Amino acid sequence: VHTHNVRYQVSWPFNELESIRASVVYRNDRYVRQAIDPLSLVAPNFNDHMAGVKLEYVFDSSLPRGLNLWTGWKMKVFGEYYQQPEDGGDMPVVGLDLRHSLKVHRDLIWVSRLAGGSSFGSRRIVHFLGGVDNWLFAKYDNSMPIDFAQNYFYQTLAVPMRGFFYNARNGNSFAVINTELRVPSVRYLVNRPIRSDFFNHLQIAGFADIGSAWTGAHPYANDNSFNRVTIFRNPLTITLDSKREPIVAGYGFGLRTRLLGYFVRADWAWGIDDGVILPQVFHFSLNL
Repeated sequence: VHTHNVRYQVSWPFNELESIRASVVYRNDRYVRQAIDPLSLVAPNFNDHMAGVKLEYVFDSSLPRGLNLWTGWKMKVFGEYYQQPEDGGDMPVVGLDLRHSLKVHRDLIWVSRLAGGSSFGSRRIVHFLGGVDNWLFAKYDNSMPIDFAQNYFYQTLAVPMRGFFYNARNGNSFAVINTELRVPSVRYLVNRPIRSDFFNHLQIAGFADIGSAWTGAHPYANDNSFNRVTIFRNPLTITLDSKREPIVAGYGFGLRTRLLGYFVRADWAWGIDDGVILPQVFHFSLNL
């Protein structure tokens, strides 16, 4: 798939903290079928076009206190609408990302985050809950089925949800709450400049996550695909109601620092699924 995007964006700042941003977007996806047999060899390429608009409200009162350390608020609320001019397919999207960083003592920072999003229309986005961004040697949970009746056209990650593999839950909507205490251990104990970049940015973190991804109105809705299992046994079609908890949680601790110019994260986490504490999962990632 070859993707080309054209975007024009304007921003209206109200003051030093608030702004509204508007974008007009055109996207072209060119699909080239892999030639693995005579039929696919002669199959023609085809193009998919989408045009859309995006509106965002941004509030940012945060102040930097070091690498991956802030104090204050960050918030973004956004809505998008995309139209496929050829077959009339549409894809509305709404989302929220709210973060607060609180100074506990000196450089000890307590960070909390609420994020969520949903897609509607004839084309939808499937959100895969679990894991972290830029997870190296990532693992995927193949036991969680995907409801293809939702006509998913794009996919994205609902992270972080530490203690789980990717696809711990999935759906066209998601919500997560994250909280994390970041302790720059060497800087906190040594009250003088530190020459070593590794030790200057070394952080110990304790964290907890809770969230879900679902189809339907909410995680407990009857039309959430996670809450039902359909079995086809000709000539019978059997629908089973699931009694499992759709919301999952995780907790653990981690280390962060800058190494060779990259911000490196190592997290040891335990997930809680349906009231059961799962075996520890190790997440090694490169992200802020």
